[in-house]
Amino acid sequence: MTLLDQLGRRRTLLLAAGCVLVLAAALATPSLGLGSFTSHRSWDLALRNVGSTTCSLNGFPAVRLLNSHAQGLPTTVGHVSGPPHNTVLAPFHRAFFSFTYPVSGPCPAAVFAYGVRVGPPHASGRLVFYAGKFDLCGPAPAKVTVSPVMATRPF
Repeated sequence: MTLLDQLGRRRTLLLAAGCVLVLAAALATPSLGLGSFTSHRSWDLALRNVGSTTCSLNGFPAVRLLNSHAQGLPTTVGHVSGPPHNTVLAPFHRAFFSFTYPVSGPCPAAVFAYGVRVGPPHASGRLVFYAGKFDLCGPAPAKVTVSPVMATRPF
């Protein structure tokens, strides 16, 4: 089973800012880091409004890595591709963001995570994606970057 298949089967609901959001889809794509021996893996994630009313999102999602018991790991989060813009979500429309982390290469240590907890911008609830073990270039705390939510896929 591919990572895309695993991600497509794990959907979690969240009521935030007057709409119901689902972590709808994700795709893991490796990319080479420029000027570095590490490569990076990027997950393009989507939040879908499965509610019956229009809502909006603006800002960066909160992201935290999870251990094998679905508990939070120390995670340093950087923001990229800003500034954020207001994204209006009609019912069943999606807002996209990217979650990127370094892998492989000559790392001083590895950090192992089993899932990711995502919080839509300015919302208190969280969505959890629990995928199975994956490694990040360490040492801890693991460093990840996240883009702001946007109306189109972040390619």
